[in-house]
Amino acid sequence: MDKNSRTEKPKTMPAGRYRELKGIYRWYFLGFTAFAAILSFIHVFKIVLFDYMMPEMSYFAVLIAAFVSPTFLLFPATKRSPRDRVPWYDALFALASLLGPIYIFIYNMDILLGGWEVFPPPTAKVLALIMWALIIEAVRRAGGTMLAAVILLVSLYPLFAHLCPGILMAKQYSLSRILGFHFLGMQSIFGLPTQVFCRLLIGYMIFAVTLQVTGAADFFINFCLSILGSVRGGAAKVSILSSAFFATMSGSAIANVVTTGAVTIPTMKRLGYPPYYAAAIEACASKGGVLTPPVMGVTAFIMADFIGVSYAQVCIAAALPVFLYWVSLFAQTDFYAAKMGLRGLPRHELPSLLPTLKNGWFYIVALGVLVYVIFMHRMEELAPYYATAVLLILANFRKDTRVNRGMVIRLTDGTGKILTELMGILVGVGMIIGALSLTGTAHGLSGSLTRLGGDHMLLLLIIGAVTSFLLGIGLTISACYIFLAMLLAPTLVNLGVYEMSAHLFLVYWGSVSYITPPVALAAYAAASIAGSDPLKTAFQAVKLGFVSLLVPFFFVYNPALVAHGTFLQILQAMGTATLGIILLSAGFEGYCFFLKKISIPVRILFMAAGFLVFHPKGTTDLIGLGLILLGLAVHYMGKPVIKKREAPPIETTKT
Repeated sequence: MDKNSRTEKPKTMPAGRYRELKGIYRWYFLGFTAFAAILSFIHVFKIVLFDYMMPEMSYFAVLIAAFVSPTFLLFPATKRSPRDRVPWYDALFALASLLGPIYIFIYNMDILLGGWEVFPPPTAKVLALIMWALIIEAVRRAGGTMLAAVILLVSLYPLFAHLCPGILMAKQYSLSRILGFHFLGMQSIFGLPTQVFCRLLIGYMIFAVTLQVTGAADFFINFCLSILGSVRGGAAKVSILSSAFFATMSGSAIANVVTTGAVTIPTMKRLGYPPYYAAAIEACASKGGVLTPPVMGVTAFIMADFIGVSYAQVCIAAALPVFLYWVSLFAQTDFYAAKMGLRGLPRHELPSLLPTLKNGWFYIVALGVLVYVIFMHRMEELAPYYATAVLLILANFRKDTRVNRGMVIRLTDGTGKILTELMGILVGVGMIIGALSLTGTAHGLSGSLTRLGGDHMLLLLIIGAVTSFLLGIGLTISACYIFLAMLLAPTLVNLGVYEMSAHLFLVYWGSVSYITPPVALAAYAAASIAGSDPLKTAFQAVKLGFVSLLVPFFFVYNPALVAHGTFLQILQAMGTATLGIILLSAGFEGYCFFLKKISIPVRILFMAAGFLVFHPKGTTDLIGLGLILLGLAVHYMGKPVIKKREAPPIETTKT
C-alpha cells in the first residue's frame, strides 16, 4: 500500500477516554494491574502458596479493589475535569473504594457463616452504602450516564417494589436488607458478571493486549492485503477480513473502526468507493467482529455461564450465524465493486504473502493454541494463559517483537485500562441481577410473558427484538443481554425455543444499535474517519448488515443454524441460508455473478426468492426456487429488448 493511503488522517478522531497518569498514580495503577494479573494466574491454575488458597469471595473482593479503584484515576469526572493531573476528589474516591473490598477480605468467613447478608452489622451497612455510591459513579464514568441511571433505579427497586403496578409489584425490602444483599451476597456485586470477569475475562484480555503490543494488528492487515488486496473490490474485502481478525484483540466494534478503519477507509475512498459506503463497510465489519469466535467479547462469556455450558459450545453455536453475516458483506461488496467497475490495489503496492507470514507466523500459532485448548481440551479458563505464553516465547525470535521492559509496561498499561473499564461496568451490572433476584420479579415477569405469548411466538420475538434494540441504545451489550436474559429468555425457552438460540437472539439484537440510527456508534465513528454524512453512513450500514436483523429470527425457528441438529440438517440449513443471502445481496446491489447487471423486476424476484430460501421451511425453499427460475427467465427474455433499445440508430444516405 502506498504511503499516502497509510498516513492519511481522519478529519476527526475520537478523543482519548483515558487520563494519562503520572508519578505515584501511574505506579499505583500499574502495580494493581500486575498484582491482579498474577493473582488471577495463581487462582485459575489453583496454585497453593505457603499452604494458603484464597477463598473465592476474597479473590473477587481483591480484584474489585484492583480495578474499581483506578476507574476514578483513569476516567475524568466530566469533560471539563483536568486530564493532565488527578484532582484530590478522584484520589479520595480511589482510596475510598478500597475500604469495602478490604472489609470483605478480612471478614470473609464471618460473612458466609454469620448470615451477614441478611443481618449486616452497622459497619458493613456504612461501607455498603459508600461502595454502592462509588460503584454507581464508576459505572457512569466507564459506561455512561444512561447505564448508571438504569443501575441506580434497578438496584433500589426492592425498596419501592410494593408500589409498582401490575406484574412489577413485588415484596418490599428494607434499605438494610438491600445493602446487605448487594454488598455481602453472591448474587449482586459479587454475582455472575463479576465472577465471569474474575474467572475468564482477565486471561482473554491479557492475551488480546499481548497481541496488540507485539504488533498483531499490522500483521493481520498486511496478511489480508496480501491475499485480497488485488482482487475486485479488494480494499473493502480487506476491511471485512481484517476486522474479523482484529476482533480477537479488541472485542469492541468502536476499537475495530478506529484501528482498522484508519487504514482501510482511506484506501477504499482512493479506489473509488464513496465515503459513506466505505465507512458503512468498516462499521458493519467491525460490528461483526465482536460476534466472531474464538474471542467474542464479554457477553459471550457471560452467556456461557448463564446457560451453564462451556464457552466452546457458545463459539460453535455462534460460528454459523456469523459466517452468514460475513457472506452477506463479501457478496454485497463484491457485487457493488463489479457493478461500479472498481478494481483492486496494484500488486506492486501490496505486501507479499510469504514475507508477511515469515514476519508474523507466531500470531497464527498463538491463535491456534488458543483454539486448540478451548475446543480440544475444553479448558476455557486456562487457554488464554497458554496462548499468551506461546506468543511471548515465539515473539522473541524476531528482534522487533522481542520482549523488553518497554513492552512489559505497555502490556501492563493496556491490560489495566481495558480491565478497569470492564470491571467498572460489570460490577454495577451485577446489581441489576441482584435486585431482580431478590424480589423474584424476573421469574414472575417471565411467567406473565409466557402466558401473554401463548401461540404468538413471533409477536414475542418482535417485542424482544425491539426491547433489545432500545436497551442497546443506552446500555452496553452485556448489560442489555443480562437484563433480558433474566426476563425474556426463560419465556422463549418455555415456548419451546432452543435455549442457545434464545440467548443468541438477544445478543444479536442488543448489538444492532452499533449500526442503526439514531445512535449507530460504529457507523458514526467510521463516518468521522471517512468525512461522510453520519446518517447516510448509518442507513447504508443497515442495508449492508441486514443479515444481523434477519438471521436471529431464523435461527430461533431453525436451531440447525446454531449447530443444533444432525449433520445433514445443519448442512441443508446453511446451504439454503447461504443461497438466500447471495440472492438478497444481488437484489440489493442490482448485480449477480454471471448475470451481471439485473433489472428492477429481476431484483425484486431475487430478493423475494432469497428471503423464502433463507426462511427455514421446506415449502418456502420450493417456492423460492421457483422464483429464482422465474427471475432467470425474465432476465434472459428481457435482454434482447434491452439491446434493441440501446442499439444506435442506422444512418441512411440519400441517393
